[in-house]
Amino acid sequence: MAPARLSAILASVPLGNAEALRRSEIPEPGERRRLEAMVAKDDHMAAVQDALSDGCRLLSGDERPAAVQRADHAPPALWVRGVPEVLDRPCIGIVGTRQASVYGKACAIKFAEAFARAGVTVVSGGAVGIDAAAHEGALQAGGATAAVLATDVVTQYPAANAGLFLRIRQSGTLVSQFAIGSSAADHKFIIRNGLLATLSDALVVIECPPKSGSLHTAGFAADFGKQVFVVPGRIDQTNFFGGFDLVRDGATLAYNPDQVLEALQIESRGPASVAAVAQGTAGRILDCLGVDPISPERLGELTGLPPAELATELTMLELEGAVRKEAGGYVKPL
Repeated sequence: MAPARLSAILASVPLGNAEALRRSEIPEPGERRRLEAMVAKDDHMAAVQDALSDGCRLLSGDERPAAVQRADHAPPALWVRGVPEVLDRPCIGIVGTRQASVYGKACAIKFAEAFARAGVTVVSGGAVGIDAAAHEGALQAGGATAAVLATDVVTQYPAANAGLFLRIRQSGTLVSQFAIGSSAADHKFIIRNGLLATLSDALVVIECPPKSGSLHTAGFAADFGKQVFVVPGRIDQTNFFGGFDLVRDGATLAYNPDQVLEALQIESRGPASVAAVAQGTAGRILDCLGVDPISPERLGELTGLPPAELATELTMLELEGAVRKEAGGYVKPL
């Protein structure tokens, strides 16, 4: 094997990924023995075995998702936890800021729900804010979602999303190119963003400030020949200015998820009907509304919902056309 090829493997596959080294295309027995001896000294081997016993899998070669196999400079191995087969479906990435507004999170949920209903896997980065809302939207629609992590697939980072990661694993997957035992670091988020863009057939950016990791992801997607869409936001909120810059530079404006699906030639399953929306928490809100406006404060009293959850649900219902905001509060359209 050429020294350059061997160096590339050693540089790109952490020693914690023992199986990736063993499966790598190194024909010389001497080199293989040397590498396996290095792996045997790895302090993370016990953690690797625990991860494998707990359902984690290491995908290398043609076991990797087709999008990764087609990509130049793709990682030679991926750790997954859950149902990695969802990565072989059409995939759409949704990214945005961690400091998301109620409107931004509602848009992420709305777009993710529409993609999930169409059989698309929603890919995002597992962070709080827009990422978490996108994962939630896909799950709420009964679809699949994949969280691309900047840590290993075992670490619960951020801890606030531990419950979300557990739910994602049941119908979707956690995925990472980092070895078991890897913790978060700034440079790993940029690498994670590249993998997220690689896995996605298209990328949707929601609420992205001028300096944001989402811009890195959009840049990767554009470089990889993927179409980048931007959901419109308010011109007086700096949290949306990064998205405006993307549109100026050639990204496509998308105010409806069907526009993204159409670009990928994926048939939409149509918007959720009001009857479908009128379930669970949304149904509790709709049951309280009529033709006379009711203030958010009064709705909070009637439904018992925390203000933040109520605000998100009301914004979602507005986007679906199930409620309308008037001067005195919210009403149910006739």
